[in-house]
Amino acid sequence: MITINFISDVNNDSLQIDDMAYFITPSALGGFQQTTNDPIFIGPVVAFTPTTITVDDINPGAQGVVGPNDFIMFGKDSGINLSGLVGYYAEVYIKNNSTEKAEMFSIASETTPSSK
Repeated sequence: MITINFISDVNNDSLQIDDMAYFITPSALGGFQQTTNDPIFIGPVVAFTPTTITVDDINPGAQGVVGPNDFIMFGKDSGINLSGLVGYYAEVYIKNNSTEKAEMFSIASETTPSSK
């Protein structure tokens, strides 16, 4: 396990258990575009408090490498955190509460067959 300590609150409402944690070291020139390195995978988040993140170190090369000036980031597992409608159909009810005449120009939905 790797515990990453922060001097201030993590303050990110999106962070959840099982998110994938990564880090990158910014270049000495400032910013991230000058670096040639990709973010380094640390492992899944197993616990967190307002000032710490504990990560299961699946990548043993990451332990001891995360430094005090590194940028820590996380990504969601796309197999778990999917968004969109699930099922065979959807109903939509649209109502105009205005007393003025209104026209709808267009309405769209992004669909993907999930039962094939």
